[in-house]
Amino acid sequence: MANDNKCDLRQVIQQITSIDPVVAIDIGALGDCLERSAKAVAAAEAAAGSTASRGAKIAIIGAYGPLTPRGSWYGTSLSGLGQQVRRASNDSDVAVVVLDIDSPGGTVSGTMEAANEVKAAAAKKPVIAIANTLAASAAYWIGSQATEFVMAPSADVGSIGAMIMHQDISGYLEQLGVKLTMIRSEQSPLKNEAHPFAPLSEDATSYLQARVNEAGADFIKAVAAGRRVSQAKVKDEFGQGRVFGAREAVARGMADRIATLEDVIADLVLKTPTARSRRRSALVFE
Repeated sequence: MANDNKCDLRQVIQQITSIDPVVAIDIGALGDCLERSAKAVAAAEAAAGSTASRGAKIAIIGAYGPLTPRGSWYGTSLSGLGQQVRRASNDSDVAVVVLDIDSPGGTVSGTMEAANEVKAAAAKKPVIAIANTLAASAAYWIGSQATEFVMAPSADVGSIGAMIMHQDISGYLEQLGVKLTMIRSEQSPLKNEAHPFAPLSEDATSYLQARVNEAGADFIKAVAAGRRVSQAKVKDEFGQGRVFGAREAVARGMADRIATLEDVIADLVLKTPTARSRRRSALVFE
């Protein structure tokens, strides 16, 4: 647009100076001024484009309640959480991703995948996880992969590890006079060996213990990498399954600082010039 106007004005200047050469000097100065103005506009447009490419929005993604692979009416879908994080990570208009976490944890299934999405996003742009007000077990695993882990003043984090609970109701059924007979295919004698209608066999207990140990080791390895500490430190100093309040968790290195979600967002808006100039559209709620 600016270049078209300059060309039209140049033609007018040529016509005027051909009629009255006396005004040629003043009009020529005007033309030079217009040319400098056009260059300034082009430079400003290029700078604006460069700023926009850095992102102007803060994406806030919630992880609330129990975490399960497909989610439920009272919890969060781990696969859905991973997709939201990936979408924000790939969105060039998003400058920072904030994970708002209030969850007691969830299933082993799906947690590693969701945590890996957070880790991948943190490699592209800042990802801030905030325990608001609970990030336990699977929720802590996921949050630990963020660039920074913040805790609300009354928050708790931790519960690192995995567990399987077996319930033996055989005694209750016996009191009721109920006797169950389980018939398995001959090719699969171990199928459903952890059923609740009889005590666990020693072999079944050993098998389940191995599965739990494997999941727990993966948990510790991921947290160590995310928090940039040794696995030994996580195993010895991050609670061994316990949860800690904000001050204790920060002192142990399980989190970075204490702040509310509102404080985190306000600070990000102040630090992001493009978000500050577009406050009404600076936040994106996933």
